[in-house]
Amino acid sequence: MPDENEQNLSLESKLGLLSFDWDSSEFIKVNTEICKTCEKQPCLYVCPSEVYTLNEEELVYNIEGCIEMGLCTIVCDQLGNGAIEWNHPQGGKGVNYKLG
Repeated sequence: MPDENEQNLSLESKLGLLSFDWDSSEFIKVNTEICKTCEKQPCLYVCPSEVYTLNEEELVYNIEGCIEMGLCTIVCDQLGNGAIEWNHPQGGKGVNYKLG
């Protein structure tokens, strides 16, 4: 059970407590060509680790910061069109949460 100090940490501080054991395969694949047709680009706003960014009006993603919440797949307007392919990393790989 987290102590009182750990419970009062900001989101940024909690993200700093995570550890990762990276999977050698890409567990997120984004078709950025499809993303160009997306007007709202909600993935830019819901990902707490800012995996998705804009670079000169083009969507860029970096899976190294992903904490595997999957919010991008929930809000993606183009998911049915194949914009995001998201799978959990292999067993024992990926993010490890200290605070549960």
